[in-house]
Amino acid sequence: MRLTSALYPVLLACLVVVAGCGNPSADQAALVSTGPATTEPAHEPAAMPVPGAPSVLQAAVDASRHLPKPTPAPSSNAAAPRSRSGGGGGGGGGATGPAGRTANTEVTFYGAYDNDPPGSAAIAYPVKHSEAGGTGTYADPITFAADPDYMAVGTLVYYAPLRKYFVMEDLCAPCQDEYQANRHPHIDFYTGGFDSGVTACQASLTPSGLVAVEISPPPGRAVDTTPLYSNGRCISG
Repeated sequence: MRLTSALYPVLLACLVVVAGCGNPSADQAALVSTGPATTEPAHEPAAMPVPGAPSVLQAAVDASRHLPKPTPAPSSNAAAPRSRSGGGGGGGGGATGPAGRTANTEVTFYGAYDNDPPGSAAIAYPVKHSEAGGTGTYADPITFAADPDYMAVGTLVYYAPLRKYFVMEDLCAPCQDEYQANRHPHIDFYTGGFDSGVTACQASLTPSGLVAVEISPPPGRAVDTTPLYSNGRCISG
């Protein structure tokens, strides 16, 4: 069949297209494409799982829930602990309460030998004891005598030179006379002793002038439980 000359260009274009189908050039691809160019989104590589990572993270979370709470710093206003040494027993240490009141007074001593009645340990106002006595501790103070208008019955005092507690539970006639006459302060500590040797001991223990005693002292003062006078021996000798 003979082709008209007008069909030659068309046939030539078809041959070019068929010949380039095996490996079309970029220009040919552009000619063949009938739609707008599209770009495929790049895909990020998936993260590889780390063995044991979830369990390690969970363990850290669990451990944080069981951490001990921080201990608050102690307040600078916290009260200091009180000393518990001494008081009520032998020995001594720090007092466990506020200090008592200091009184300046004449101090003398008496024993069973020069008691009233003589040779007895009878007392006028039993408080801690049924008769004169005591060891000098806070729990077991030694008897002392005074005018009850000057020292109320049951008053506790501490005498530092002897390191002993005393309690008012007897009447001292000379003390009463002096206080009622001119308000002269005078107390009489019991030394014990039924023999005449106690009088020399009492004289050696008696200070001159007025001396300080602590009225209503706290427990815990230093204490010496050695008897003031026993078996002919004075605590000072």
